[in-house]
Amino acid sequence: MKEIRNSSKKMSKGFTKTIDRKKNMGKTLFSLFLCLSLMLPFFSQRSYAGYVNTNLNTFIHDVQDVPTGYPGQEMEVKVRIGYNGLNGLSNPNSDVINNVRVRLSNDQSYLTTQNSPQKTQKNNPYKDSSDEDEQGEAQKDAWEEGYKAGKNNAYNNGLNYVYPVDGGVYPFEVNASLFTQEQKLGSLKKGEYKELSFKVNVRSDALKMKDSSGNTSDGYFGVPFTIWYDVPGASQTQNKTEFVNVFITESGEVKDSGTKTVAQAFVVGENQSTPVGTYPNAMNYNVNFRNQSGKTLYDVKIKMNMSLAEKEAVQLTAAAKAEAVKDFPFSINESNYDRDYAKVEKGEVISPAYSMAIKQNAATGFYPLSYTVSYKLAPGSTVSVTDTYSFFVNVKNPNMVDVEKEKLRDFNANDRSKARIIVDSYRTEPEKVYAGDEFTLILNMKNASSSIAASNILFTLTSEKAQEQTVFAISEGSNSYVVNSLAAGASTELRLNVKANAGVDPKSYILTINEKYDSPDFKNAEEKVDIDIPVNQVARMGFSNFDVNPSSVPVGNEANAMFSINNTGRVMLYNVTANFENDYIKKTTAYVGNIKPGETGSVDVMLSAVKATDGETTIPVEISYEDVNGNKATEKTEITLTVTEAAEAESMDDAGGASRDLTETKPTSSLPIKGIGIGGAVVAVVGGAAYFIRKKRKKS
Repeated sequence: MKEIRNSSKKMSKGFTKTIDRKKNMGKTLFSLFLCLSLMLPFFSQRSYAGYVNTNLNTFIHDVQDVPTGYPGQEMEVKVRIGYNGLNGLSNPNSDVINNVRVRLSNDQSYLTTQNSPQKTQKNNPYKDSSDEDEQGEAQKDAWEEGYKAGKNNAYNNGLNYVYPVDGGVYPFEVNASLFTQEQKLGSLKKGEYKELSFKVNVRSDALKMKDSSGNTSDGYFGVPFTIWYDVPGASQTQNKTEFVNVFITESGEVKDSGTKTVAQAFVVGENQSTPVGTYPNAMNYNVNFRNQSGKTLYDVKIKMNMSLAEKEAVQLTAAAKAEAVKDFPFSINESNYDRDYAKVEKGEVISPAYSMAIKQNAATGFYPLSYTVSYKLAPGSTVSVTDTYSFFVNVKNPNMVDVEKEKLRDFNANDRSKARIIVDSYRTEPEKVYAGDEFTLILNMKNASSSIAASNILFTLTSEKAQEQTVFAISEGSNSYVVNSLAAGASTELRLNVKANAGVDPKSYILTINEKYDSPDFKNAEEKVDIDIPVNQVARMGFSNFDVNPSSVPVGNEANAMFSINNTGRVMLYNVTANFENDYIKKTTAYVGNIKPGETGSVDVMLSAVKATDGETTIPVEISYEDVNGNKATEKTEITLTVTEAAEAESMDDAGGASRDLTETKPTSSLPIKGIGIGGAVVAVVGGAAYFIRKKRKKS
C-alpha cells in the first residue's frame, strides 16, 4: 500500500484539478485514483506542459469535460463560476457577492493574487479518512500533495505573481472582440455555481508554438479568466484572475476555414447481418465496433440510448395495428446498458453483447438504434471525445400485424433479401484536389453482404451543385459504369477522371453514387451512397499602393515603406508577414495578420539604412503566410530605395558657420542660448519635426 500511496502522490499533479471538493464526490474519485494506481505499472505517465493545477482556484473552475478546439477554428470555452468559502486563495468573507462579471483575461502570462500561502484556506474532501482505511488515506495524501504542488507553482515567482503558462504561449487569436466578451451574473451566493461560455478562435499554429523552454504543447493550455465582484460593505470592486484548462487537438481533417469535420473513430456493423428478433423471444445480438482512428483509444464507453437514432425512421415490414408502437422496441430491464473497455487498439473490433426483451406492442419492422461512444486519446486524460452511431435491428411481432391491411397493402421491398453495396474506401490522385484541376477518383466498391451476390450493377455518379453549377464533372466518358457481378464480400475498383469546378469555394462537396443492381430475390434494387471530396483553392494575392518616403536616405536614417496586400483568392490568408532584407538596410519584419478573401492588409514599416547604394536599388520583400492547416508559403515583391553616405560632419560645419555669421550681425540679441542663432533654431525645429513624424509613423 505504500507503493500505491506514492504512486497516487506522483499522479496528483496531473489529476488534482479533477477533484471536486464536495464530499459527495469522494467515492467516485477514490475509485479513479485506486484504478490508476493499480494500472500505473502498465502505463507510462505522460505530462502536459500547459496543464494547469486549478486546486487553488476560488471562483473559476474547469467544467467536467475540458473544452476541445481545433487549430484555425472557432471553439466554445466553458467555465464554471462559483465559490464555497473553503477552497481556493481568495474566498470573500461574505455569503454573497454582487455585480459579478467575467471576461477572458488579457494578462496572458501571469495570475495575480493578494493572499499569502500562510493564510490560504483549504478543505481536503478526504480528511475524514481513518487510519484503517489505507486507500482512503492514500487518497487524502494525494490531495494534499497536489495542493502543495499547486501552491509551490503559484508562488515560485513571489507572493503576488503566479507562474507563466507555457512560457506565455496563448492558443487563441487576439482580436478586438476577444477580451470584450463579458458575462454578467448579478449576485452569486456562496455554494452557487453557474456555467458560462465564450466564443474564441484557435490560432492555426497553436500546437506549433514553442514556450520559453523551446517545447511545443501536447494539447493542454492554461487560459486565464478574470472575475470582478463587489463584497457587501467593501468600498472597492474586487477582481481575481484564475486559470482553466482547454485542449487543442489536430484530430480529423479541416474541410474549410469555417468547418471542422472529424472522422468518427469507429465503423459500426461491419461484416455482420442485421440482427433479427421475434416476440415473445428475447433478442440476443452483438454490435461490431471497429476502431478506424489509427490509434489506441482509452476508457471506451458504449452506451445504448433509450431513444431511436435522430434523422432515422422505423421501416415497417408489415401493416401495423392501430395500437402498435414505433418507438424504442425493447423493454428496459437493466439500470443501464453501458459497455466499458479499458482500451481498444487500432483496427481492433469489439462486439458488445445485448439480450433484449421485445415490447409486447412493438410494430414489425427495422428499428434504428442509437449508440453513443465516448473515448479518450490518452490514458488518464480528462478530455473525452463523443460520437453517436446508428445500427438497425429487425423486430418481428406477429401479434401487432394487421392481417386484413396486410392482404391489401402494396408490396414492400423490404420483404426481399438483397445485396448491400458500399463504398469500402476511396482516394484521389493527387491527394489534394484544387478547383479548376482534373484528378483521378478511385472508388473501391464492395458487396458487404455475407451471403447474397449482386449482378447487372449500374453505378451512376451525380455531383452536388454550388450556385447552380455542378461541382464535379466527368472529364472523359460517361458518368455511368457497369459491373457484371459482385459475389458476397467481393470488391471492385472504379477509376474516374473528374474535374473540379474552378469557381467554387474551398470546402467539401458531395458526390453521390447511385446504385442499381439485381439480387437473386430482388431485381432492380436501388441504393445511394454519398462521399465527401474536399476542394481546395490556391491562395492568390496582389500588391498595390507602394510608397517609400523619403525615397533617398543617408546611412543611419530611416525611410517609411508602405504598401497594400490584396487577397484576390477565395481562401483566408493566415499570419501574413512582410520581411525586408538585403545588405543596405537592417533586416525588418512587419506582421500584417489574417486577410480575408477580397480584403486588403496594410504594410507600414520603418527601414533603417546601414550601407550606401550605388544609385537607386531594389529591396526584396518576401511575403509569408499560412493556410488553414498551418502550411507555410511565400510570395515575393520589391520596393526601390536609394541610400547615400552619411554627411554628419559637413552638415555640422554648415550649421556652425551660419550660427557664427548670424551671431556677429546681431550682437545685441537677447536670445537666452548664445551661439545658436536663428539658423541653428530652424535646423533644430526641422530636425525635431522630422523625428516626431518618424516616431508617429512607427506608432501608427
